[in-house]
Amino acid sequence: MKISRFLLNAIFLLASFSAFSQSLPIALDGQFSDWATAGSVFTDSQGDGAAIDMLSLSVSNDSAYLYIRLTLAEEIQLNAGNELFLEMDTDNDPYTGYSVNGIGAELGWKLGGRFGYFTPGGSSIYVEQADFGFYALPTVTGNTFEMAIDRNAYPDNTNPLFTSDTIKICLVDQAVNGDLMPNSGQTFTYIFDDTPVQAYTPVDLAKGDVWHVRLLTYNTLNNGLIDPQRQASFGRIIQAISPDIITFNECYGTQWYQARDLLDAWLPLPGSASWNCWKIDGSNITCSRYPILQNWQILPDRRLTASLIDLPVEYLHDVVVINAHFKCCDGDSIRQREADAFINFVRDIKTPGGLIDVPAGTPFVLSGDLNLVGLSQQLTTLLTGDIQDTAQFGSPIAPDWDNTELADIISLQADQRMAFTWQDYASDYWPGRLDFTIASEVDFEAEKTFIINTGIMSTARLLQNGLLQNDTETASDHFPKVTDFSMPLILDLPEQGKIDLKYKIYPNPTDGDFCVEIFSSSSVEGAIEFFDITGQPFPIDDRKKNQNNITKFTLSGRNLKPGLYFIKITLDDNQMIEKLVISN
Repeated sequence: MKISRFLLNAIFLLASFSAFSQSLPIALDGQFSDWATAGSVFTDSQGDGAAIDMLSLSVSNDSAYLYIRLTLAEEIQLNAGNELFLEMDTDNDPYTGYSVNGIGAELGWKLGGRFGYFTPGGSSIYVEQADFGFYALPTVTGNTFEMAIDRNAYPDNTNPLFTSDTIKICLVDQAVNGDLMPNSGQTFTYIFDDTPVQAYTPVDLAKGDVWHVRLLTYNTLNNGLIDPQRQASFGRIIQAISPDIITFNECYGTQWYQARDLLDAWLPLPGSASWNCWKIDGSNITCSRYPILQNWQILPDRRLTASLIDLPVEYLHDVVVINAHFKCCDGDSIRQREADAFINFVRDIKTPGGLIDVPAGTPFVLSGDLNLVGLSQQLTTLLTGDIQDTAQFGSPIAPDWDNTELADIISLQADQRMAFTWQDYASDYWPGRLDFTIASEVDFEAEKTFIINTGIMSTARLLQNGLLQNDTETASDHFPKVTDFSMPLILDLPEQGKIDLKYKIYPNPTDGDFCVEIFSSSSVEGAIEFFDITGQPFPIDDRKKNQNNITKFTLSGRNLKPGLYFIKITLDDNQMIEKLVISN
């Protein structure tokens, strides 16, 4: 019997599910609080999937993207190891496109295979993520994901992806006895809502406060800093950011002094000072405007190093910066080892003895390309201290100074609501959040954080910041990630005078005797005063020598409690306050 098109449409209509469509300012960041008011939600039957049990589908949009949130009963890797297909009828016509579950899909996208098809006008072409502007987070395994698809995409460079304001969506698990959402005989309809959402305000790249400490993490893509074809782009980007501390990755053939010389040219420091740069493994270079007191390699065979940054005297604390470039791709076991080692190093930071001794409360931050593209346990370990290899790295700990979790500081791009830090248009992998800033929060607060993607910046914004449209794409496949931290400042200490005083303090940190030498152009002797972090003076039982116009004080810190102290150095009308760490 022949069924008329009218009757068939009626059958589809009766079986169709449509919820209230609502535009929302969704931030694609792997967090889901902005979905709380989504009106278009479909709830699937539970327990009807053999490999993957799909639970719900939420849909929203703004003027640029269609957004989809997918919730599952179990944790999966979205971009590998599954047979999930996202099918979309983008012209709302069941007779065009690929026939699946009552819809005619113009776009079919295999999530676990990272490929798909586009079927405009009866022909079918192969497509990848860049062809239709596909994004999804989180990059690690999970049971909830959010996806974005470009509403203005032309997957074949000729035909638009969306030709109707009304679309239908279904998800199909092609594994044996796989789940179907909506179930067979049902369809899910979404109507674009073009009510304007709150506009995204581009982030001002300047610091909000001169006292904030700016940290930049940047994977330079195989020695990009010294590549003549890319160096100018790096220079403009770093000048626009003007960081205080930088963790560079993929500096395999880049020497520390090359990084220093470039920074001295791009961001010259006052006087004759130079940037401080250290490279103590085969890849990472840590650079700072401020002195670097000590360095450690946390794992001798991995790209995981730490540096104690000597912040100016006005700050209550110094800061420990851990520069990391974790194992890529299918290296879950190695990444877990690196995460375990980081937490074990945090244990060392918090307890006397071992590799590192710093005053209690000293902030610390993990910064770099962590390549978290597999099991979520690695991120869980980094945040919660849940060490997996307890035989080698000890028992789990609560990592922050107040025995709470560390902060995963998620940055959005300065010019759009997206948090991915890596993008390669030639790859079949869609953009991901690979670069991380994970920090203690005691006396250390993230005030501003952003990612720079010059490819989406307006001409006015580019001119304002001295950038070119293709700078970030030219420089690297990773975007620069920036975080500004506020820290307590020291109050009520003796005022600081002129800063041309010449002196040195050594060793610093110390667990015993230490020396202060003050250099004079005449026979005038220098003087020192000693304070704790509250400004309370300590008596000095010193042994002073004056020889060749050098006033030398030898003092003992053996009877002092471990912590941060200050030395006020005076010569004529010149004064300087310097920090001293007692670590015994």
